[in-house]
Parts: sequence; C-alpha cells; structure tokens
Amino acid sequence: MAETSKYDIFLDELNSLEKQIYIFVQKADELEEKNQGLSNRITLLERENNELKKKLAEIESKLSRTFVGNEELFNESFNFEDKEAIKKKITELIAKINYHLRS
Repeated sequence: MAETSKYDIFLDELNSLEKQIYIFVQKADELEEKNQGLSNRITLLERENNELKKKLAEIESKLSRTFVGNEELFNESFNFEDKEAIKKKITELIAKINYHLRS
C-alpha cells in the first residue's frame, strides 16, 4: 500500500508539472504573438518616419529656395523685431517637428 501511495503522489506531481508547462507554453505563445505585433508596428512607424523625413527635407529645400530668391524682399519688408519674432516662431516649429520625429 505504501508503494501505491508513492505512485499516486508521483502521478499527482507529474500532472501538476504538466499543467505548469502548459501554462508556460500558453504564455510564451501570447508573448510571441504580442512581440510580432509590436515588431510590425515598429516597422510601420519607421516607414512613416522616413516618409516624414523626406517630406521635411522637401519642404526645407523649397523654403530655402524661396528665402534665397526673396531675401531682399524679406529684408525690406520687416523691421528687426518682426524678423526676430519670425525667427523665434520658426525655431519653435522646427523644435516641435524634431520632437515628433524622435518620438
């Protein structure tokens, strides 16, 4: 009878281990699926970031061409305070764009 109880204890422990392994396998599968989703999201965000960088470069080049061509007009149209205010606003906008590109 002692052998039967040892056998039953062994089977109970074995069943308990099987349940724990099953739970760990389920959690591993869930984590793998979640990681795959996050990886796909990262890839999508990287593509969007690259597109935004291209658009920003295009806008900056258009803007620089506009300012180079209209530099005299810019100098004649605004007084010193207006120029400084515009420069400050542009700097703030560039900082916002950089913040959004980094995040």
